[in-house]
Amino acid sequence: MTDHQSPRKALGAAVMGNVIEWFDYGIYSYSAATIGMKFFPAHSTTAAALSSFAVLALSFFMRPIGGLVIGSAGDRHGRRGMLMLTIGLMTLGTVLIGVLPTYATIGIAAPILLICARLIQGFSAGGEYGGANTFMAESAPIERRGLFGSLLESGVLVGYMGGATVVVATSSVMSDANWEEWGWRIPFLVSLPLGLLALALRRNLHDTPVFQNMQNAGEIARHPIADTFKVGKRAFTITILAIALGNGAYYIALTYMPSYLESELGISSGSALALGIVMMGVMMVLNPLFGRLGDRIGRRPMLAASCALYIVLSVPLVALVNTDSIVLVGLAMMCFGAFLTPFTSQAAATFPVLFPRSVRYTGFTLAYNLSTAVFGGTAPLIVGSLLALTGNSFVIAFYLIACAVVAGIGVWMMPETRDLTADHQSSLPRVHEPAEATTGQVPAQPL
Repeated sequence: MTDHQSPRKALGAAVMGNVIEWFDYGIYSYSAATIGMKFFPAHSTTAAALSSFAVLALSFFMRPIGGLVIGSAGDRHGRRGMLMLTIGLMTLGTVLIGVLPTYATIGIAAPILLICARLIQGFSAGGEYGGANTFMAESAPIERRGLFGSLLESGVLVGYMGGATVVVATSSVMSDANWEEWGWRIPFLVSLPLGLLALALRRNLHDTPVFQNMQNAGEIARHPIADTFKVGKRAFTITILAIALGNGAYYIALTYMPSYLESELGISSGSALALGIVMMGVMMVLNPLFGRLGDRIGRRPMLAASCALYIVLSVPLVALVNTDSIVLVGLAMMCFGAFLTPFTSQAAATFPVLFPRSVRYTGFTLAYNLSTAVFGGTAPLIVGSLLALTGNSFVIAFYLIACAVVAGIGVWMMPETRDLTADHQSSLPRVHEPAEATTGQVPAQPL
């Protein structure tokens, strides 16, 4: 990075990738029923939709693989190049879905090609989030790293809401026959100009000053995956544990709860969508506010606050959801989102800098994706299965409490990172040992 590249320019390019990743997630989720009918032979729309969601879940298994490959390449060859690759692959996979022939045209080859497109997206998503967070953490001014990181999380919500809005708007302005025949392709094709814009933004970036310092110091890791478990194993453990709440609560709130409101409580799909949009709107507003607060009071108090809120209030919130009042249901949904934002607003500013700079992309990306696979991607399936088995809706609360307890252990193990420079190549200080504040390296501590 040279002097003329501002942190805001770097932030904008990083945010755009998060927007596109979750734009794809939104359009696929809200088009699942139609995609299932077009690509999978089934005698019922429910079976077709389930097949479509199974393909969505399959892409999560590619994320750790993408994280390993792209993360290690990012530590060896630079952050910028990998961010170009991930946005290119994500856009390619999304556009491919929009132009694929259906089962009626090419038979069994159609679902196979759909799976291939989703695997491409899963692979690229495995490197995108970690890369964007690493790039931001190494580019943002240390005194505003929380604010910058919180805007990355807002980009996630913008993308998801944007995808859902495009699907709903497109399907609303055309007949059902036209939507099912060709209209469903439009949202996927809309991602092409967005992807080209993101590529243009990232093409004009320089790599982070931290990576340039690594090159100048000769600290480029030859084997970043193995090195992660030599110099970053404590950071790796902390991240997997702490991210449990961010992933578990995120996927329950954004993915499972709208379905629960429809299938279990009989709330109309339009009302469930509206409640979800309101919840995400609350999170978008609160994220930067809490991000700035974390810059002032520290990361650990904010992360711990989310854990405590979910441990204490998950059961009362689920009880509110199960009332007959749409007002109380809406209040509970907004609380689910609001209680998570102290955590999400700090995540991007906290966890990447835990890792030494030479293995940061690899270590953070792998830890994040493993935590996502264990606590996030499986959350709707686990909670839905437990609900079907027990008939007790409070399994939702118990799952959230379990994620919050696991995350709380990670936060308890973690040192305060507000003043921890991103430009360090050393082990973490212990919880009560202050990190060096500005640009010097953190004194090495035994793991």
